Amino acid sequence: MGREYPTIGLPILTMPEPTNQDLKDLILSLDKKMEISLSELNRKLDVGLAEVRVEIAEVRGDIKRLETEIKSVETNLSFKLDGLSKRVENQEFVSRGATLALVGGLVTGMVKLLFFPDRLP
Repeated sequence: MGREYPTIGLPILTMPEPTNQDLKDLILSLDKKMEISLSELNRKLDVGLAEVRVEIAEVRGDIKRLETEIKSVETNLSFKLDGLSKRVENQEFVSRGATLALVGGLVTGMVKLLFFPDRLP
């Protein structure tokens, strides 16, 4: 115990050499701790994996439900679009008829005004 650290002035403590039995005991205790840690880690991973599988199953169910909803909305929209296109076709026919009647009336009035000015009211 006569030696000291040169910078801080504390004595250097020496440890006795470990025996083979001490090393074996140390290795066995470390091995036990590692086994316990690994088994606990495996258990946590299994629990986490089970939770992930449950979440995936729920998401798949939600996706299928949304797909059926989308299909029903799509069919509803196609029916409404068909009805709307029929109404637009009908409206175009009526508008075309009204335009032709207006143009016919204007042409008739112009002909009467230009060619038969003596018969004006």
